[in-house]
Amino acid sequence: MTEIPVTVVVCTLNRRDSLERTLLSLREQSYPRFEVVVVNGPSTDGTTEMLEQFADRVRVYDCAEASIGRARNLGVQHGASDVVAFIDDDAIPPEDWLEHMVAPFADERVAAVGGPVFDVPLDRFDWRICTSTRLGVVDVDSRPPIGGYQGVGADPFAYLAGCNLGLRRSALQEIGGFSSALPYVYEDTDVCCHLNDAGYHFEYIEQLQVSHFREINAMRDGQQVIVDPYALALGRVVFAAHCQSAPEGRDQVLQLARQWENEWVATSAAHLASGRFSPHEHEQFVARAIAGTAEGIARGRLPRPFTAIGAPPVSEFRHFQ
Repeated sequence: MTEIPVTVVVCTLNRRDSLERTLLSLREQSYPRFEVVVVNGPSTDGTTEMLEQFADRVRVYDCAEASIGRARNLGVQHGASDVVAFIDDDAIPPEDWLEHMVAPFADERVAAVGGPVFDVPLDRFDWRICTSTRLGVVDVDSRPPIGGYQGVGADPFAYLAGCNLGLRRSALQEIGGFSSALPYVYEDTDVCCHLNDAGYHFEYIEQLQVSHFREINAMRDGQQVIVDPYALALGRVVFAAHCQSAPEGRDQVLQLARQWENEWVATSAAHLASGRFSPHEHEQFVARAIAGTAEGIARGRLPRPFTAIGAPPVSEFRHFQ
């Protein structure tokens, strides 16, 4: 049987060393027909120079904005395949990762495929069957089967972690790709919400696993504690507003946004009381929560952005192995 061509997209920002480990690990894939597209954000840590060693086997594109939604769309647009697999720049797949990823796409109804993610620092599976309510309350270890959370208007609905996710390009074309209004979080939840409501099916494959090393970023510290809630506050409001089917639902979200802001303030106050935060860190945290909520409300009032994906540039396909 002819293997389906696959584009593996890795979006990165200031993770030179972990990105290099991810790319080197992809050399071990047993699946023979895939390419790798790296979308590099405004990195300043030598990522661009490191990628030169992969110039003969990786296609690299720049994303001028630190936005995971925009970066993922660039990866899809430049990918030369209808099946697009996403892995994070701090994750390592087993050698049979793509073998498990590709098989379900033989069913034309399937638009998304995913599996569990093992959190290496926490020594546990961090994402299995994930679900979210339309208000952004997530459960990353929901009771199987995944089909119980699918169907137009499902609430909660199933989503698949963006760290270990395969999507059908033609389905992304239909819904307008990932939301460019989401700079960091909820972009995988949002895209699955809209694919679900478009009538597509998802498959969760237990054997389809990746190991996630969860590197430090601007949002969390080395102990996995949230130190900057801006992206989370913004993301939840935007996601929830754009996943409502009626205008009154969006209005409800914008009213709830201030309640969610107060929850962030309470979290910071608890950290202050426990000694985890200094008074200055508490003030910064609260200010960032307020700013993220305000920006989320502004973006949530607008329609969900629609990004034109277009046909795959098949002639640009470059075998990774």
